[in-house]
Amino acid sequence: MRTFPIFVSFDGKPPLVVGGSALAAIKTRLLLKRAERVDVAADALGSELSQFAGEGRVVQQPSRPGVDQIRGRPLVISATEDEDEDARIAEIARALGVPVNVPDRPALCTAALAAIVDRGEVTVAIGTAAAAPVLAQRLRAWLENELHPRLGDLAALAGQFRDRVAAALPEGPGRRRLWERIFDGPAARAMLHGDEITARKLIDGEIASAASAENDRAQRPQGRVLLVGAGPGDPELLTMKAIRALKAADVVFYDKLVGDGVLELARREAELISVGKAKGAHSVPQSQINALLVARAKAGETVVRLKGGDPFIFGRGGEELDALRAESIAVEVIPGVTAGAAAAASLQIPLTHRDVSHTVTFVSGHEAGGKAPSFEHLDLRALASGNNTLVVYMGVTTGAVIAQRLLDAGFRDGLPVMAVENASRPDERRVATTISALANDAESLGLNSPAVLIFGEVAGLPAAGAVETILAHEEVVRAYA
Repeated sequence: MRTFPIFVSFDGKPPLVVGGSALAAIKTRLLLKRAERVDVAADALGSELSQFAGEGRVVQQPSRPGVDQIRGRPLVISATEDEDEDARIAEIARALGVPVNVPDRPALCTAALAAIVDRGEVTVAIGTAAAAPVLAQRLRAWLENELHPRLGDLAALAGQFRDRVAAALPEGPGRRRLWERIFDGPAARAMLHGDEITARKLIDGEIASAASAENDRAQRPQGRVLLVGAGPGDPELLTMKAIRALKAADVVFYDKLVGDGVLELARREAELISVGKAKGAHSVPQSQINALLVARAKAGETVVRLKGGDPFIFGRGGEELDALRAESIAVEVIPGVTAGAAAAASLQIPLTHRDVSHTVTFVSGHEAGGKAPSFEHLDLRALASGNNTLVVYMGVTTGAVIAQRLLDAGFRDGLPVMAVENASRPDERRVATTISALANDAESLGLNSPAVLIFGEVAGLPAAGAVETILAHEEVVRAYA
C-alpha cells in the first residue's frame, strides 16, 4: 500500500473506532492526542476505554455501525479483530470515501496510522506503508531524542507572529529569510531555553529590521549564489553542506547529469530550472547561465547552481565564479565528489597506491567543439614512465584516439584501462580492457556518457563487483588469467 502523508483535522465530526478491546483502546489513545473526543462503537468497553468514557473523551456508539454512522467521519479505525466485521466496515467506508484503517490488514486500508513524535504544534509522523511498523517505532524513538522538548513552544510562538510578518513583508525570499533568521538565531535559542520574554523582543527586532529594509530598496539585501557540487548522482554522496544549500534555495539551476534523487532534496517551493549541457548539445549557453545567476541574485534570491561532480573539475565553475565576482555577488563554493573519485570508490581501486601509482592526473577527453584532446599541455612521455594514474573525463567517444596517443607517447601496450559509466548510480557499468585493445577498436567499450576512463596499473588491481572484460591479444589474455 503506497500512501501520501497528510494531516487530518478532527475539529468537526469525531473519528470513529469500532471495537472495545485492548487493541481498540490503543488506537483510541493515539487519536486522543489530537481529537477532543472519539466515538467508539462496541457492545462493551474495556477498562481503559471506560476510563476515557468517564472523562467524557469517549462516547460509546452501537456496536455495528452502518452507513449513517460512518458517513462524514474524518477517519474510521476498525479494530474488532473479527475479519468479517472489519471487512464490512472497510467496505462501507471505502464506498463513502471515508479514510479507513484496519490494524494488520493493509489490503483493507485506505489510510495508515503513523508513528508520531508529538511536540505540541510540531508533529512528526513516520510511516512505512504498514510494511515495517517496528522500524517506524525505532525511528520514532530516535527522533524523540533528537527533537528539543520545547520545539512545539517555539512553533506556537512563531504562529503568533505570522500575521505581523505577513503585514510587514510580501511573500517571497525576504519573508523566508526573516523566518530563517528567527529559527536559526538568538530568538529561537531563547525560546528553547524557556525565556519567552527575550524571544519575543528579539523577534520584534527582526521584524522591524526586515520591514525597514523592505521599504528602502537601497537597503534590501542582495541575494547570493552557491556553486554546489552534486556529486556523481548518488544523493547519499552529497555533503551535508550541499543538502543545506538545497533546502535554502529559492531557485536551482541544475545540469543534465544531476540525478533525480539529488533534486528531490531541494526545498519543495524552490524553482527548478534545467540548464543542462551535453557534448555537442548546449541547451543554454554559458553566457546566458552566468546572466541568469546574476539576475536572480540581484533580485534578492538564494540561488543554487547545481553542477554534476565538483564545480571546479571540468564543470566551468570558474567561469561562473568570475561572472559573479564581476557583479559583486556574494558567492560560496560547496565541493562535490568528482566522478573519477566516485568510480574508484565504487570499484574499490585506489587512484594512488604506494606500490603502484604515486600521482593522479585528471584530464578532459575532448576539447572545444568536441575534438579529441591534443594533450599539448602534458608531458605524456613523463607520465608513460609509470607510477601514475590518468583519469579521463568525457572520453567515451574519443577513447580510441586517446589510447593511441598514449601508446605513441610510450605507454606500454598491456597497460590496464577501466571504464565506468554512471559511477555510483544503480545503472553503473564497468568495462576492463587494455590500452592497446581500446586503441584497436573505438567501439569496444560499448558505454555511454557520462563515463570516466582510468588508465594505469591501479586499473588492473582487483575490483569489487562484476566487471565486463575486453580481451584482444594473447598477452592480454595471459595478463588477466
